[in-house]
Amino acid sequence: MADNRTLALVSYIEDNTQCSYTEFLNLNRNVVLSSQPFSKEWNVLDLTWARRFLKKAKELKEYDYATIEKEVKKQCANKGLQNYWETIIYEREKMEAQRAHLTGSMRVYSKVAERNSEILSSEDYSNIFSSNASVSPGIEPETDVSENEEDSGISNLDTPDHEETNDDQEIKEKTNYKANMFKENKGPVRMSEENREEFMRAYKEMDKKYMWKLSSGRIVEEELYKLGLEQEFEHAIHSFILDVEDELIMDHFTGRELEEIGSATIPEVPELSNEIDGFLGKFLGKTNLNEIRQTIKESMFGNDYNREKHHDIDYICLALYSLVREIENGNLKNTNLENWYNCHIWNIIFDQAFGDIKAVAVVRGESTSISTAIRKNKKAKRKAGERRKIGRRGDWILRAVGNGNKDEFGAGEAGKDWTDKFGTKYLKEIGLKLPKTLKDMLMNLMERINWIKEVRKNIQTVGIIHEGLMMSLVYADNPKGYICRFRRSDLMEVPDTAEKFDSILMILASVLNAKSAIRETIKIA
Repeated sequence: MADNRTLALVSYIEDNTQCSYTEFLNLNRNVVLSSQPFSKEWNVLDLTWARRFLKKAKELKEYDYATIEKEVKKQCANKGLQNYWETIIYEREKMEAQRAHLTGSMRVYSKVAERNSEILSSEDYSNIFSSNASVSPGIEPETDVSENEEDSGISNLDTPDHEETNDDQEIKEKTNYKANMFKENKGPVRMSEENREEFMRAYKEMDKKYMWKLSSGRIVEEELYKLGLEQEFEHAIHSFILDVEDELIMDHFTGRELEEIGSATIPEVPELSNEIDGFLGKFLGKTNLNEIRQTIKESMFGNDYNREKHHDIDYICLALYSLVREIENGNLKNTNLENWYNCHIWNIIFDQAFGDIKAVAVVRGESTSISTAIRKNKKAKRKAGERRKIGRRGDWILRAVGNGNKDEFGAGEAGKDWTDKFGTKYLKEIGLKLPKTLKDMLMNLMERINWIKEVRKNIQTVGIIHEGLMMSLVYADNPKGYICRFRRSDLMEVPDTAEKFDSILMILASVLNAKSAIRETIKIA
């Protein structure tokens, strides 16, 4: 199933005998305006969209590709396109300014929240609650600059580094964790001198011969190191995590370098079967809920149901039927709590997809990452009697089941309200918290296969951020060197009306693709 960007490309190229890149951009201005990347460099935008246009043209009109490619290159050399992209950038900045103006009054409430946080953290209130792995070629053990105890106003993104020892203490610690949510949402984490020294030490321990050298001659690890030294606040680059759609990264690397980084070896994942694709296609364009119900009913299995053969189609039927009921009841337009979304929407869309993989289970309820805990305790020099450090909390973790190794393959973060992609929670979790957790999981899996180059390049971990009805899928892998690459999907929305029902098809296809990625990783690790 295709997103709006892909639909626009396919529709234009299929409907026009003579394809013009500039005509496509002008006809689909709104799609371009709302689609990634959101760089402020016009040449990055132009290169990205030209590449997308040519890729789709090659798929759909290979017989005429040479002519189309020549014309696109000619149009890209025209100064008129620079004006087009600079206008797009200006319009985006204006929209962002309007958004900031509308939300400006919320700063008053933010100040109140900060003051409440200080009170909750004060000595009087605190009594209410309970109290270097070696460098392996291929990827550097993470420098976690947010692990040190809070000092001199330096915020700490990690949860308390101690484990629950009994049920009563667990309840108290979870209560304390919730009470400190105000503090977590304050914003970026300032880098301390100790953090910087740790970042520098991690870089100096890397072997240059294993680093990722681009065709331009620049070395990715060196560039992230230089960029990291300039930052006042913690960023994913301090853990040598590279997100090609992060604004800081897009401004630092050239368009060609970004394309090379983004297209470097991606773990192979089987495409959805023709049966699944065809079944999803039955619902494409349907906006009548009774018709959708009837199609689901006709597809239901009886006594001939076979879990191995029919699980995914059965899962799709369950998800679509549940969504039809929620739309009919009008529940999706209400202001709901985070747990309501987890129970009524995300459990069905995500958790139920993994019912046929016996090796893993979706663990919900602010579970802590075992992979992160392993890394922390490898580095820690604990004093006698000091408890083990625990991992970061996540809204869910995809973990191996059984009595063996508790490998982890994915994690997710949830929120009850979607503001926009500039929201503090969204930016923090997609930009820092989730990437670091997925990297810990990735490193743990690669250590299990002894860092074998040909094997580790096919390993990846998967994450989802969902807030309200919005979601984004992310992947972490190790294409080359010591770099953990972070790839993200476009934002997707669960429909709250029958008229937008098509959007759920893209989400279900994406979740099934993510399941395929995890299944392949399980086979290897």
